[in-house]
Amino acid sequence: MARGRALSAVVLLVAASVAVRTGLPAFLTPGSEFSRRDALAVASGAAVATLGAQTAWADAQGEPNTALFKYGPPILKLQDAVEKGDVDEVLRKENKFKLLNGYWRNQPEQYKEVNMLTEQILDAAAEGKTKEVKDLYARYVNIPEFKIITTYPKPNVFHVVGTSNSMAVR
Repeated sequence: MARGRALSAVVLLVAASVAVRTGLPAFLTPGSEFSRRDALAVASGAAVATLGAQTAWADAQGEPNTALFKYGPPILKLQDAVEKGDVDEVLRKENKFKLLNGYWRNQPEQYKEVNMLTEQILDAAAEGKTKEVKDLYARYVNIPEFKIITTYPKPNVFHVVGTSNSMAVR
């Protein structure tokens, strides 16, 4: 949806640029029908149209995949603890569950589903219901995105510039 807005903003900017280029003579004379004020109005309209274009880049920084590859493996490693009925280990990973759920933050339906599933897992673990924890955990790790972790290698983020690289450390 944001890409559509960004594309339309770019189209509007190009159209405004063409209109200014073709409508304005190289040197404006005092009696011309297209004044500097008109040119400024067209330019400011194009600028306002492109303000939404910045939002299109907001989720293109790789945070969802980072969440999946950073917090997914510890959740998958809980398999043995869940099989043994070690609910304390499951409760210790509460923060990892919640951070992993950030992978689905841009998909409201799935985000709601995984948050509900996480809460059910943690509630069952707090109550000591090991059978229920096993069933809910099996449903949680059978979400298709977990296959990405096991199928694909961890992405190489060595050359990604982070905020720590952009600050001067002295």
